[in-house]
Amino acid sequence: MNDIPTDKDHEGETPKPDYTSVEAYVSGDGTPMPPEASHQQATVDTIPWDQAATMIDLEGRTPIIGSIRECALHFSLYKPHAREQARIVLTKPVHREGRKTRTWILEPFEIAVLAQRLADEKKE
Repeated sequence: MNDIPTDKDHEGETPKPDYTSVEAYVSGDGTPMPPEASHQQATVDTIPWDQAATMIDLEGRTPIIGSIRECALHFSLYKPHAREQARIVLTKPVHREGRKTRTWILEPFEIAVLAQRLADEKKE
């Protein structure tokens, strides 16, 4: 009795698409999106301020549920140790430069970019 599936068990089945890859997405008419189209989608620099997000911290403190703007504002107030522990969970994934897949979690260096963008906008 062998419970481990093998390739023979799945012969004739259509392989499931990999939806983590940019190439897996198609335009409205069913044709694959060109690679350059995927790079025009949301990146850390273009996340709208009103997009819902959750800031978490790896030490288990209470999360901040709000907008990207609120998360960036709180991050700018954090001490260095707390900044290293902060992450933002997005409601819409963004593309990272040099990667085929999108991400749902922003790392501290990416949150710092958002905090700087917020500070720059306040100066203007």
